[in-house]
Amino acid sequence: MFKRTNRLVDHKGRNGASFIKKLTMCAALAAIFTFGVDNASAETAFSSVYHIYHDGDYMGTVDNKQLIDKLADSKVEKQKQNYPNLQLTVEDIEIIPEQMFHPVSNNDEALQKLDNELDVAVEATELIINGQSVANFKSKEDAEEVLNKYKLQFVSEEVLKELEARKVAKLPLEPLQEGQSRIVDVTFSEMVSFNSKKVSPDIVLTIEEGVNLLKKGTFKEKKYKVQEQDVLSEIATKHNLSLEQLLQLNNGLEEDSLIKPGDVLNVAVLMPFVKVNVKQEVSKKETISFETEIKEDRSMLKGEQKTTQEGKSGEKLVNYLIYEENGSEVKRETVDEKMLKEPVKKVIVKGTKVIPSRGTGELAWPAVGGYVSSELGQRWGKLHKGIDIARPSDRTIKAADNGEVISAGFNGGYGNKVVIDHNNGLKTVYAHLDSISVSVGQVVSKGQKLGVMGSTGNSTGVHLHFEVYDNGNLKNPRDYLQ
Repeated sequence: MFKRTNRLVDHKGRNGASFIKKLTMCAALAAIFTFGVDNASAETAFSSVYHIYHDGDYMGTVDNKQLIDKLADSKVEKQKQNYPNLQLTVEDIEIIPEQMFHPVSNNDEALQKLDNELDVAVEATELIINGQSVANFKSKEDAEEVLNKYKLQFVSEEVLKELEARKVAKLPLEPLQEGQSRIVDVTFSEMVSFNSKKVSPDIVLTIEEGVNLLKKGTFKEKKYKVQEQDVLSEIATKHNLSLEQLLQLNNGLEEDSLIKPGDVLNVAVLMPFVKVNVKQEVSKKETISFETEIKEDRSMLKGEQKTTQEGKSGEKLVNYLIYEENGSEVKRETVDEKMLKEPVKKVIVKGTKVIPSRGTGELAWPAVGGYVSSELGQRWGKLHKGIDIARPSDRTIKAADNGEVISAGFNGGYGNKVVIDHNNGLKTVYAHLDSISVSVGQVVSKGQKLGVMGSTGNSTGVHLHFEVYDNGNLKNPRDYLQ
């Protein structure tokens, strides 16, 4: 039985009694008795009564069917103002007529009982998704409009019209042009159907309410495995549930129940009643990244490298089929691809030659030619700690022996200075450089370029100031140079 309500919905007037279900009429046969050959036949008069059933329950018997029609019309009329835009009727009533010799009826009692039990109803269209009733609407057109507006959450109205027109005209798809994309199909993930039925006007939804219902979805149970430091309230919040709802989903679970990692709980998550599946064709140019090839060169020092061929990206044209569910891509298939430009790999040559950081003990001339313009010793009233080399044929400054750079940078009166530890007790100093080509921590080989001769710091001209230390003691470079 439907519950009464005062909620306002729409109605257009219609005689409710005309919708009353009238079932099979039962008639009692009249008996004719003959009392002898000479007795005349006597015909007994019959009267009709109407037994009323509602929802399988006996309401009573009346002697005039119009009383039932009048009651139904009255109930519909009273509810018109509450449901001004709906076509109201009444719930199904089963009326069984019977002819009797001595009719017995209870009009007032039967009508009163029927009045208490009978509610108004609407001939509605039920929306069924995957075999489950989802909502009721005042017409099939409303239900179809709800589904159409739900699709419009994910595709444009223009696309839907174009798809429908092509389907009706049975037009083939034109070949997809380079760089284009198009939607080729929009369907529902579940079977959708409609059913006509009488329902309470309270549960008839408007188009807007129906769209909102489909957008919101429905709660469905799923399993959740308890993690470290989980507590019931946080698990509930994580799944948009109240603590009370979480407890109801799990029989025997109490608010103060102890849970541990690995326990499995029932939770509820919002799931759509139905998803909109969109199939899309896409043609797009894509960049092909170039590969990098590394080659080794034994003649180059380890740590050094050079690019012998610059890499260039390629390009290809790819046709995809993209499948989306409610706006999210779930699958992508490559239909075909065409190479437009081959990529060119980048080639890098790296040195593998290992430089020993220990010197040989024999120092090589640190410049390209040149002569000693100033010796180690007293000069201008103070000690000149090294020799000066000037006028070279090339201003390249070279390491006197294998070793490790322990200092490289500007240093007051020395200007730009490099210090090499040869790891055999010897250290060499190279000062007044115009520029430095090495860095601290770098291992250099005998003869390797350290920088360019210059006149930085306290210097009267372009030259190299060169010092030698043996176990921390200043020595005359001439005694060590070959």
